[in-house]
Amino acid sequence: MNTASQIRSSGSDRAELSGDMTFGSVRSLSEQAESLLGPGSDIRQINLAQVKKVDSAGLALLLEWQAAAKRNNASLTITDAPDDLLSLARLCEAQELLQLAARS
Repeated sequence: MNTASQIRSSGSDRAELSGDMTFGSVRSLSEQAESLLGPGSDIRQINLAQVKKVDSAGLALLLEWQAAAKRNNASLTITDAPDDLLSLARLCEAQELLQLAARS
């Protein structure tokens, strides 16, 4: 488990993620996010400005969170996406599904 990776609320409808979104950290992030992003959640935006590294497991986790938001009739925007996530999303043709906004 990667204890450096965290997701936390950063406002009434926002969350921010820090650390890595890789095979070694997604289980922990998924567990942390259960209450934060579960049914009835007000979170509509996840900021990835503090994310250092993303692999296919991180991409899959974000897709899972998007699917959960849709099941709850909500929309989830991912902001400040790192370049490696943008590259993976392009490769998998998942950009629109993820509703990604690149880092400025």
